[in-house]
Amino acid sequence: SIISQVLKINRMIHLEKDEILVRDEQILEELRSRYRLENLVGQSKSILRVLSTAGTAAKSRATILITGDTGTGKELVANVVHYNSDRAGGPLIKVNCGALPETLLESELFGHVKGAFTGAVESRKGRFEIADGGTLFLDEVAEMSPRLQVKLLRVLQEKEFEPVGGSQTIRVNVRVVAATSKDLRKEIQKGNFREDLYYRLNVIPIHLPPLKERRDDIPLLVHYFIDKYNRQNNKNVSKISRKVLDLLVEYPWPGNVRELENCIERGIVMSPGNMLLADFLPEEIVLYNKNCINKFKNPAENSADLRQSVLHFCDSITDLSQSGQIIQRALEEAIIRKAIAGKITKSKVAEQLNMSRMTLRKKMREYGIEQ
Repeated sequence: SIISQVLKINRMIHLEKDEILVRDEQILEELRSRYRLENLVGQSKSILRVLSTAGTAAKSRATILITGDTGTGKELVANVVHYNSDRAGGPLIKVNCGALPETLLESELFGHVKGAFTGAVESRKGRFEIADGGTLFLDEVAEMSPRLQVKLLRVLQEKEFEPVGGSQTIRVNVRVVAATSKDLRKEIQKGNFREDLYYRLNVIPIHLPPLKERRDDIPLLVHYFIDKYNRQNNKNVSKISRKVLDLLVEYPWPGNVRELENCIERGIVMSPGNMLLADFLPEEIVLYNKNCINKFKNPAENSADLRQSVLHFCDSITDLSQSGQIIQRALEEAIIRKAIAGKITKSKVAEQLNMSRMTLRKKMREYGIEQ
């Protein structure tokens, strides 16, 4: 009877282990599917360049430094790199270096032994040790103190460290992906960041442009977030007016993709019907559009600003013989960009600028304007 019970328990343990393994495999496959390169939203040249670099970097074991403003999607790129690499089966551990004071961050990264400091009632593994065989994502790495930067540099170079209060050296096999919203070169000049650590982290740089520099992606992102928050909130908002889409495209998005996502989520939750209306957009977006219209209606004010800009430009150059041509080209490029961004047909743009379509295409290529 006892042997039978032991065998039964042993079989149950094996079955439970098998179920856990299957469950882990399913979760890993879902994550790999979610963070496939082709699933990321965006068709602008800048974002395609980011995805190309991330896809190539994922196949290597090099350290990656992701830069970009807050809300541009640095953590998303870190996920893409990990789940498209040969480390996808290992852990992806994330640490926000700006969220913890120096002493806690050191313990969080490198662990500590029992009695290392007041409150250390037992030994604890750090994130580097937990991430062994996988990837460690260090967000806001510029916030790390100079002392911890030295310790991080050693881990990157030697793949080893000692926990806080300990003497035993721990070796790890971890791929580091770091991210920052600061300009590290400026931080080096200020003495806030080590130059040798910068070059260790910046093996493969990936820069994420702000959303205002890739406005072509905004309609794609809007429809993606509409689908996402329809599913989450059991809603059926399937339409968006041209007016609302124009508002979203024109807005500068200081909070980048994160702000756009929050905006769409709010619109989906608040919309009573199947149409996303301007009434349910954040107030600052609607006000921004009204302010732009008011400025446009006051050509005298715009003209004065333009005149001051031209005078300032002429004061700043020594060779005045080329100034007229430079100003004319800059104005021409600005007008073409504005017309194309406004989704006006090329025939209409050419007609308004009093040029042929062939000339327009030539100038678009000359100015690097996407067609």
